[in-house]
Amino acid sequence: MTRALALVGLVAALAGCVELGVVGDGTTVSVGHAAGGLLLDGARLPARGEGFHVPARWRARGSLYGTDELVAVIATAGRTVAAELPGASIGVADLSRPGGGEGPHHRSHQTGRDVDLLFFVTDRAGRPVELEEMRHFGETGTTVDGGPPLSFDAARTWRLVRALLLAPGPGIDHIFVYAPLRAAMLDHARASGEPEWLVAWAGELLSQPSDSAPHDDHLHVRIRCPDGDWVCQGRGVGKKPPRDPVAPVAAALASRPIVGALRIYRSPW
Repeated sequence: MTRALALVGLVAALAGCVELGVVGDGTTVSVGHAAGGLLLDGARLPARGEGFHVPARWRARGSLYGTDELVAVIATAGRTVAAELPGASIGVADLSRPGGGEGPHHRSHQTGRDVDLLFFVTDRAGRPVELEEMRHFGETGTTVDGGPPLSFDAARTWRLVRALLLAPGPGIDHIFVYAPLRAAMLDHARASGEPEWLVAWAGELLSQPSDSAPHDDHLHVRIRCPDGDWVCQGRGVGKKPPRDPVAPVAAALASRPIVGALRIYRSPW
């Protein structure tokens, strides 16, 4: 009898979880707003892949979890960069923490849709330099933080932005970056003969935020809500989410039966 009652309770709990969308189907789920949400069954980005790497500082933080779609966008951009810019590698900083939610380093990055990417840069002689730390750049595109002098590489960073925009998936919601660096990339794109529609599209998505740091040391990339993640709040979602999906989903998670380990290292990557 006790066992039967336990099974009834398990079925009821699972039914509630299904209603809220937290019984996993083997894929990730982005819940709520980027600055107030969760990440279910997050995909862990490998520390190194084709055309991308995670520097030591961010490997140690461990905030390398994202939606399947975000990890796929990073992997696709990495392959594109590796093919178009031999020897180049995208420096990947924070995604989200395991399970998402608020962390010590970011107000956003809570739902697996955000990633910080390091700029491509050159030294005084114009030689490519692979950054292991974020460096701050001024209006002229040179470093202003007192370290070894470096220059913002508008050409290669534009190729990264283009790869992100053209990657399959839900699409890019926005890319935060310092206004003078945005202008340098768009100027390069026009001068190099990029299609006007692509330059205009990039111009819409690239912006300097008005309510936070200027992002003069990295690109902050956010993808749109993935298809099917109806509890995701942001652009791109097909079904209107409840007013506050985070609290009920968090409650359902607390009682969700543990049916398997957190999924990491999906085979496509």
